[in-house]
Amino acid sequence: MVQKPEIVSTTAEPSLSDVRADLDQLRADFAQLIETLGKTASSGVKGAKGEAESAAEDVSDWAEGQYMTLRESIREQPITACAIAAGVGVILGQILLRR
Repeated sequence: MVQKPEIVSTTAEPSLSDVRADLDQLRADFAQLIETLGKTASSGVKGAKGEAESAAEDVSDWAEGQYMTLRESIREQPITACAIAAGVGVILGQILLRR
């Protein structure tokens, strides 16, 4: 008579302590990830703040330069400046009155 081979169970069932250890390791990894993300975000915000301040300063300098140029132009040619202002006023008046 032919004998059947015995079926040996090869499925490895994790024990409760193994699952707990894995969860503890996952919690630790997650906490480290959150800490790293926080540091990265903080560094990024500081960098963006510095860039925004620099850009605001550049715009302020540009606007001040434009103001000084306009002021000099008006002082050099006051009649032309008044004529341009009157023309712009007439055009805006016509646009606003049309509704």
